[in-house]
Amino acid sequence: MISARLRYTAMSLFALGFFTGGLLWTQAGVWPGAAVCLWLTSFCLLGCTRIRHTAYRVQAEQARELEAMTPDVWVEPWADWCCERGFVTRGDLHHPTCCTTVVGP
Repeated sequence: MISARLRYTAMSLFALGFFTGGLLWTQAGVWPGAAVCLWLTSFCLLGCTRIRHTAYRVQAEQARELEAMTPDVWVEPWADWCCERGFVTRGDLHHPTCCTTVVGP
């Protein structure tokens, strides 16, 4: 599966490309082309939002799973939104911002 960071970056670049194309079509006076490019820009930005919400939902699920495994320990979720399933660890020193860390005794 492609990581959320790569999907978000690709979708952002598509949005930037469509926005630039829309501006160029506007300067050329081709209004239908400009409208389509700006419409596609909005869909790319909606896609970016969906990627962020999905990554946040996965992060919350992993935090709940870890909390269920260790109910006596307080769980602090990642500080980074790009982490995905498979990164649940217990205080991984190699990826301090891309894992769920456990704070407690």
